[in-house]
Amino acid sequence: MTTERLSSFMLSSSQWFRGQLPMSIADNRSHIAPDAFEWDAIAPSKHLEWSSCYGDFQCARLQVPMDWLGTSSEAESTVEVAVVKVEATVPVTDPSYGGAVVLNPGGPGGSGVRQVLLGGHHVRTILSAGQQVDAGEAETDGYHFDVIGFDPRGINNTRPLLACSPNHLEAAVTAIEDAAHGIIGSSDTSFDYLWASKRAVAESCSKRGAEEGIAKHMATASVARDIVEIFERHGEWREKEALRLLSKDGGITTEERQAIVERTKHQPDNEKVQYWGFSYGSILGATLSALFPDHIRRAVLDGVCDSPDYMAGGWTTNLQDTDLVLARLAEYCWDGGADKCAIWHEDGPAVIIENVQRTISNLRTAPISVAGGSTSGPAAVTYNDLRRLFREIVYWPLSDFPMTARILHDLSKRNGTSLAAWTHDQRPDIGKPLSEQCLKDGPYSPSCFPNGNADGASSGIACSDGPGDRLTQSKEDYMHYANSLIAQSSLIGASWAEIQIPCTAWQAHAHWRYEGDFRNKIAHPILFAGNTIDPVTPLRNAFTMAKGFEGAGVLHQDSEGHCTYSGLSMCSMKAIRRYFQTGELPGKKAGLRELDGWDGVGMLCETDRKPFDGYERNGNVPELPEGETDEALWDALVGLNRVWP
Repeated sequence: MTTERLSSFMLSSSQWFRGQLPMSIADNRSHIAPDAFEWDAIAPSKHLEWSSCYGDFQCARLQVPMDWLGTSSEAESTVEVAVVKVEATVPVTDPSYGGAVVLNPGGPGGSGVRQVLLGGHHVRTILSAGQQVDAGEAETDGYHFDVIGFDPRGINNTRPLLACSPNHLEAAVTAIEDAAHGIIGSSDTSFDYLWASKRAVAESCSKRGAEEGIAKHMATASVARDIVEIFERHGEWREKEALRLLSKDGGITTEERQAIVERTKHQPDNEKVQYWGFSYGSILGATLSALFPDHIRRAVLDGVCDSPDYMAGGWTTNLQDTDLVLARLAEYCWDGGADKCAIWHEDGPAVIIENVQRTISNLRTAPISVAGGSTSGPAAVTYNDLRRLFREIVYWPLSDFPMTARILHDLSKRNGTSLAAWTHDQRPDIGKPLSEQCLKDGPYSPSCFPNGNADGASSGIACSDGPGDRLTQSKEDYMHYANSLIAQSSLIGASWAEIQIPCTAWQAHAHWRYEGDFRNKIAHPILFAGNTIDPVTPLRNAFTMAKGFEGAGVLHQDSEGHCTYSGLSMCSMKAIRRYFQTGELPGKKAGLRELDGWDGVGMLCETDRKPFDGYERNGNVPELPEGETDEALWDALVGLNRVWP
């Protein structure tokens, strides 16, 4: 669920994809400048009117009702949803055109626009027709898809924008101060400070957002309805685009023309949704499927959250497997050998873990001084800094374990340089002064956030989805709740416990909140996907959620990390591609009996690379795995692993 690495669930705005639940893509890894296109230059429309943007992308601003129920004081207000598209490699008139697939990165509050700008071309390759889709499996030799991302209500390029700080500088100051006081348990006063600070921000932000209207209409139910509208308007566009292309093509027969017209005709109120959601995006997808079951054509929910627990404001079923990641670090280190793992020890994984625990314990009581360098000043690295590192690396073991081993090795030698460098890189960018447009538009305006990362997005959604009785929760009761999460995970429980603090002071009440049981019969079965050890969305959630949706299947990827793209598995991507191409769930009936009472379709997929096997996120694309022939799919999978997040 994925603030910008605030704590993949409730990210701070900069952590939007990697974050708490899981949820976000780091801006500094994008080759596309986030401010390279002026969204406000596009006129909002009730139709999808596409404009060229960011090179070969298409952008639109879709105007939708702020209140889909039409029963609030905002019944006449609108939201302008920022939508971006990677176009299919075939025109809509081609029989192999498969329509659009909408993505959601998680968060809550992750930017789908950034997600597609970074990885949309890779997703198009993964989902569209490839070598394993043979003639006859589908109506054509395979389908080709548009890939669409959007910024949810109150987020990034969508208007109105919910901002909890007057501008990006004030937001950066708050983030720096919070980091300086430390995660819960870092000191005797860290929780007291966070309780006061986060509640102060939440109370003022929610009251202002409620007055403006948007904070009352950010709950997941409204966003799910927005997705239905995106597909409704896409169907409208598809018909118009087909007629436009046909008007220029005089070389086809009357029968061919009629077939194209019938195939591309808009189906009012009956356009089908194709969706791939990650982390919190699985909650959005489950809500979408529960509310609008007849609209689902394809839905992959990847990195599965326990949606009922989330909607109850619990966040208590996320961390059961988190600390197993540290054990896997030692095991993979041992397998990798001394030349690839800096903390390798000849006596095996148990001793490696003992040494790591000793390093952690030493840093807890004795911070390390680090001399200043050419790009950063002198610093002291602390146990809190190491906990922040663990909070990040559990999401991406394949790419981050080698770096983590190097940092732990350095710390064991009382050398804090590498950890200080990592910590320095996590600081908010405060280099840009306030723009003239910000000074003109005033505080809290979109122009005061040059990268679109206004804070408040995660709280605006998560606090809206949860119950309103959290406003009566006392500080003592909340600390009891925090301790229960810390008991679940020594690695990230304390940072996870920060997520719900704003909801104890969030004053905006959601006008439309889903309160169902996430059970329904869907027009087409859902595919749930999870990893063996996911740090914030345990595999068991996939099976639990699958039981609520008739005919659902589970794809189990045998890897560590958050969501399938954190690993490299040709097996998984082939299964997901086949599902979008043909509707076929991977595996067989009762293929995976992970939980009592679940006897659906399931499949286990191995990965093609392991931590410490020489894979480097920034190196050359590794060779195609033995026995594989689809180089385009492999390149896309590796590319996605490198840009998300």
